[in-house]
Amino acid sequence: MHWLTRIAVFQRWITIVITAALIGVSIFATLRLEQEMIPDIDLPMTTVIAVYPGASPDEVMNEVAVPIDEVVSGTHGLEMVASTSLQNMAVVFAEYEYGTDMGKVNAAIERGLERLVFPLGVTQAADRTGDQNPKVYPLNMNMIPVVVLTLTGDLEPNELDEIADTMIVPELEKVAGVFSVTTEGGQEKVLIGPIATEMNARGISAAQIVTAVKANQYGSLGEIEATPLTASTVVGDVASVAIGPAPGTAVTRTNGDPSVAIVVMKDPEANTVAVANEVAAQAKMVQETLAAQGYDEVQLLNVFDQSDYVERSIRELANEAVVGGILAVLVIFIFLLTVRGSLIIAISIPLSILIGFLVMSIWGLTINLFTLGAMGIAVGRIVDDSIVMLEVIYRRLHKGEGLRMATLEGSKEIAMPIASATFATVAIFLPLAFVGGIVGELFVPFALTISFALLASLLVSLTVVPALAGLLVPKKIRAEGENTWYQRLYVPALKWVLGHRAISVAVALILFIGSLLLIPVIGTSFIPSMGEPMMVVDVEMPVGTDIQTTSETARQIEDIIDEAGSSNVELYYTTVGTSSSFVGGMSAVMGGSSGTNTATVEIMLSRGSDPEKEAAALQDLINEAGIAPPSGQGGIVVKAMDAGMGGFSSNDFLAYIKGDAYADVLQAADELTARLAELEGLSDIKADVAITLPTPVVDIDQAKLAFHVSQGLRDDEFKVELMGLMNGTETGVALDGKGLLVLGATGSARSAAELGDLIINSAGLSYPVKLAHVASADIVDQPTSIKRIDGQRAATISAVITQKDIGAASMAAQDKIDEVEESNPQTSIRIGGVAEEMKETFGNMGIAIIVAIFISFAIVVASFRSLLNALIIMISLPLASIGALVGLLIAGYPLGASAMMGMLMLVGIVLTNAIVLLALVDQLRKSGVSTYDALVQAGRTRIRPILMTALTTMIALVPLAVGLQGESVLIASELAVVVLGGLLSSTVLTLLVIPVIYSLTDRIRRRAPVRVAAAGKGVPSE
Repeated sequence: MHWLTRIAVFQRWITIVITAALIGVSIFATLRLEQEMIPDIDLPMTTVIAVYPGASPDEVMNEVAVPIDEVVSGTHGLEMVASTSLQNMAVVFAEYEYGTDMGKVNAAIERGLERLVFPLGVTQAADRTGDQNPKVYPLNMNMIPVVVLTLTGDLEPNELDEIADTMIVPELEKVAGVFSVTTEGGQEKVLIGPIATEMNARGISAAQIVTAVKANQYGSLGEIEATPLTASTVVGDVASVAIGPAPGTAVTRTNGDPSVAIVVMKDPEANTVAVANEVAAQAKMVQETLAAQGYDEVQLLNVFDQSDYVERSIRELANEAVVGGILAVLVIFIFLLTVRGSLIIAISIPLSILIGFLVMSIWGLTINLFTLGAMGIAVGRIVDDSIVMLEVIYRRLHKGEGLRMATLEGSKEIAMPIASATFATVAIFLPLAFVGGIVGELFVPFALTISFALLASLLVSLTVVPALAGLLVPKKIRAEGENTWYQRLYVPALKWVLGHRAISVAVALILFIGSLLLIPVIGTSFIPSMGEPMMVVDVEMPVGTDIQTTSETARQIEDIIDEAGSSNVELYYTTVGTSSSFVGGMSAVMGGSSGTNTATVEIMLSRGSDPEKEAAALQDLINEAGIAPPSGQGGIVVKAMDAGMGGFSSNDFLAYIKGDAYADVLQAADELTARLAELEGLSDIKADVAITLPTPVVDIDQAKLAFHVSQGLRDDEFKVELMGLMNGTETGVALDGKGLLVLGATGSARSAAELGDLIINSAGLSYPVKLAHVASADIVDQPTSIKRIDGQRAATISAVITQKDIGAASMAAQDKIDEVEESNPQTSIRIGGVAEEMKETFGNMGIAIIVAIFISFAIVVASFRSLLNALIIMISLPLASIGALVGLLIAGYPLGASAMMGMLMLVGIVLTNAIVLLALVDQLRKSGVSTYDALVQAGRTRIRPILMTALTTMIALVPLAVGLQGESVLIASELAVVVLGGLLSSTVLTLLVIPVIYSLTDRIRRRAPVRVAAAGKGVPSE
């Protein structure tokens, strides 16, 4: 590597010109980098959603979910397939191995779906919407909405929906980079609900109601009710008439007023911040247009905007990095007492970062919380190589050498140690490619970013720093004192430990073992939550509760929020029921609203507020109001969480129970729920098991149907009317913009006899045909939702982990799971959620750290050409864990994925000090100096660069570790604490313990000649 320095020194002006050009190119590339919340990764997951209006969960499962399951099960790389069958819809979720080509998988699923034959209701739903049904929804980080708006005001929901569809959605779809704009809520209809008892008593069929309503235009609900069916019967005699949400839609409100949600998704390749900002600007223009057209009371509010969080987080991380860089330069000045030398370091920091950003741009990475956090972490480390190079030049100048000789000989002395240390640091990230899981996907860009910055810093230290030294360093420097203050402190301490080697080693060993004992106290976690503070109120009413009653309960919660008047509440958004859209389907699967008896109120809080405290206060108010349903029939729970990362939460607990017999699954679910309730670390424990409701079931008797067809019954008309009788019929007529819908009559039957007496179209026949004449009809208890995992009936147990030590809570829960599995051998239980991710991640990260140690060891062996020296240098690694674990304890952070990443980084960082120290020791021994004197002299010489590099790295990390800017730097904060604490302990102990270990191996070393040719030939003169 020394040859680079020779070229830079002899061609100084060419080096400076190339550097200036590189700066310009790097700035241009940096400004063009896309800005995202998290790295653009593809999750190995996909979802198929099928809408089947009017169908029961059992029908949805047998006729839709099972065939889709079979298609998905035939795809490559599948790890799990789970389906949820609800009223009106099926959601099939599939998870694959990381690295699976999801483009091919989704294409294969779509081809398989095209070959399936679905019921008529599924086909009709596709015809009405003009969209695919079933439809494949690939899951990736781009499924997180880039912007969520809500249109609210003093208008009817349908009017808001019309405004959204005609005036807002088209304008937002014009924004470059927008993939889709969808709406949720605001769809009301006039619902005509046939009453089976009255219809049977008067001999009225559902087809008569549809035909009569289609023949008229209406101005009021009363006119509809007065529509004649026979000479003595009107619609109001046999059906209810009311305005309400259409089946398959949800009721939405914002701050208590009717609203329509507008969800904006971006193209995978688009810049999140650019798209979000353009959408916000377009929304502002739309708001002005609405006001100009007389809609003064209508507001288009921003509920969620990724760009706000991303821009603020990036700004905060950048500020932390700048502050850290300034502090690092101050440390250089304190040690060297030279403004010019400090200026060289000040130049090398942004230059290394800019070159790193240039390589990021070429590699296709984006600026996000992880990559920018990596740059923030790297700020302290990227100056190390330049500091060591600058220090050796200054030291040689102080000894009277000329500038060129000091530069070239100093480079010859130090090039190998800094190169091997940098390569070792970069190489330790290689195992991350095999970590897998979401953590591997998130932290690979992190590792690449640091690697690019470190390699750039090595290049700068070998070229730019020597070139600038000729311009910024004076030709003559006054002689430096023999003993600086830090040498006067260190050298006596070094001599003492060399004289008391057994005690020194014993103390280091005790400290290491003691730090390991801190792990149970510190606890373990996964990934810190990211996003804006919010809380969610989950409302579950007794099964069978209609949507209007559920909506009224949600309205009471809204009143409580308003009356509380918390200054931290910025906006709240209410969803009642479940829509048949993608948003509704995913909400149902993820535990949100899943029927007319459920609702959620999402409350956005101001930044800096305490979601846990706010949630507890609101829960108390709701409990005092006494609006929750009776115990065992539902409940109202307030939870604190963060908006962002697609609803990912770091404290969600899940357990999946599956078996061939659902009775066995239910038994295991009841037992596991009871056992988990015994644990203190879990709350809001719920078993997502099927609850049954009386449901009409019609099974056509083909023989009986064939007889009536032979008598003149038209088969095609019969099928259409039967579908309408069960699922309802659109009439094509409207009242004040609200379409008239005749609901299915079978749902109003209260007995098998009432169900069987319903009349079917008798066109072509001389007699009426009742349902019982062509089918067996009964009302039986059927589940409201049906879950299947890998083809078996299943149930899900969910809970919220309330303690900081996520790992301990998960282990305690696993013990309970093991007990339940032992007593229920006919079922299998698999832990999921954050516990599953933690188990996989910690195992893989542990392997990655071990592999990284071996890689670093191999590099050090190759650099020193000494197995013994490499082993001694590696001893600095356990010394680093002491400070890392103590740092986590003091900061109050658990040992999570970010902290594990910090441990991995430490493997490379802490080796630098030992490499720089022992390289000089070997050089001195080769020149004939005794081992003891070589250790003392090398310690005296290297104490300054070691302290400078260590202190600059640590001080540069202080702003990140403290996290003064806000919660958005939490991931970087945990990592910074680990690196800062580990580097502190390893630096102090490396300066004392490594020389002791080296001296203890002196007897072994005497048997072989010292070989340090690779370490450089220059030996500093004392």
